[in-house]
Amino acid sequence: MLLSMSAQRFDLKEDTNLKVSSKGIYRLAIFVLLALLSMYYLWVLYLAAHPQVNTAYRTYYIDKQTLYWAKDNTHVFWPDSGVIDTSENQPYLSRQGWAVKPDQHGRELVHNGGVFFNLAAVPTHSIRVKLSLTHSITEPVYLSLDGHKQVKLLPHDLNALEATLPASQYAKEVSLHQIQFETPASLNVNQISITEVAQ
Repeated sequence: MLLSMSAQRFDLKEDTNLKVSSKGIYRLAIFVLLALLSMYYLWVLYLAAHPQVNTAYRTYYIDKQTLYWAKDNTHVFWPDSGVIDTSENQPYLSRQGWAVKPDQHGRELVHNGGVFFNLAAVPTHSIRVKLSLTHSITEPVYLSLDGHKQVKLLPHDLNALEATLPASQYAKEVSLHQIQFETPASLNVNQISITEVAQ
């Protein structure tokens, strides 16, 4: 009898020890789970603040600078031809200033707007920028590259304006370049041409 009572006490102590140790394991597991969830949350916040995305994605979705996403042109390289047709949905056009929908002749630019781009190679000679218009205008049009000094676009022919910029204004360390056009009027632009002047 005495032996059976001591065995029962021993069993109760084992049960109590098991309950205490299982409570400790649960507490430890909950603490580890909360720590892991906190680290995951901090990692997600870090990635949200410092997204690792390409230039085209950043300019369209994050910075909201361009009208269209350059899905297949991740670095927003200007076309090899040097010319874009503004009556098409071009990923280079800024959201500011350009009409959202083009007409069959081009796209309207109201007061100021621009283009975002990169060139495949850093230019060694001057850069010529040309706007082809549907109608001639008499108001002045100015442009600036990456915020440098404004340059006046001069008539090239009846419906075209152009300006030449020194190659030194094209800084190779800039991840995305912008040409900003400004005018007191509105323009209807057919094409924009950016080419290096061969010497």
